[in-house]
Amino acid sequence: MADDKNILGDIVGNIGDSLKDQLEDKMDPSKVFSEGNLKKKRGAFWTCLIAGLLLMVLALGAAVYYNGTKVSLLEEGIVTHVDLAAVGMDASSAKNFAVSTLAYLQGTVSSWEPVLVIGDHIMPIPESFKTHMETVRGWFTSATAVLLAGLGIVVVLLGRALIGTKGSKKGSFSVGGYYIGALVPLLLIGGIGAWGYFNFDSLWATLHKFLIPDGIFDVAEPIMQLFPVGLFQGYLQPVAITFGVLALIVLVLPVILAPLSKLLTNLFGKKSGSSTSATRRAATRKTTTRKASSTRSTAAKTSRKTSTTKKSGSRTTSSSK
Repeated sequence: MADDKNILGDIVGNIGDSLKDQLEDKMDPSKVFSEGNLKKKRGAFWTCLIAGLLLMVLALGAAVYYNGTKVSLLEEGIVTHVDLAAVGMDASSAKNFAVSTLAYLQGTVSSWEPVLVIGDHIMPIPESFKTHMETVRGWFTSATAVLLAGLGIVVVLLGRALIGTKGSKKGSFSVGGYYIGALVPLLLIGGIGAWGYFNFDSLWATLHKFLIPDGIFDVAEPIMQLFPVGLFQGYLQPVAITFGVLALIVLVLPVILAPLSKLLTNLFGKKSGSSTSATRRAATRKTTTRKASSTRSTAAKTSRKTSTTKKSGSRTTSSSK
């Protein structure tokens, strides 16, 4: 009976040792904070952060490009802010000017040569202004390719972030990283928008000083009668509305991406090397435990046989006497 209790105690002890080893593996700081584990978490965080940042910047770029290429907005700006009589235009010619200008900026036509009669002479267009228009044309013609390339980068980043290690409770998509990346440019853009709302002249002058130096001209230049600051200020509201809609879409995306990440991870994620290693270790422990139990059981049986033999010998000796 005592031998059976010893065997049971050995088995319970082996199971306890096994559970202790597993708990130590999970709680071991050297493994929890191992380079590989931290790299996975940091990688997902930074990947999602960059994706969120790019999406918000792309939203602004798309809002500016969409409204900047609308003939109706340019035509409305010219009619509202330009003294048409002073530049020899009427409502019809204002529309034609808007159409021809945007056609040039979008690369549909190769030259921009508006003919505007002021009094008895044609309005002169300085070569420096034509050079500036060529610069703006370069931005417009490359905008579509840049926006598509940026969107492609975001798709690649999100594709990498959405599929993680199979078996994890959560997908690999980092909601925190995504929102940090999206909110930083959103706050910056919001600040610029507020600046433009309260003091557009200052914002416009600063943008030209640092980003568009070849677009600074004396307001006394006749050509500047066609492009007063008020014309560009008129774009602030429609751009803000379009950007607001796109920014909202960007901010709502994690509601879809987070559960999608979990689903894709379960379907296409790779098996964790650590879990495979843990499974192997557990199997090894079980085998070792079985062997140890078998050895102890055999030893116990041998011990019982030896004890029985000794008792039998003792009885035989007693009978002989």
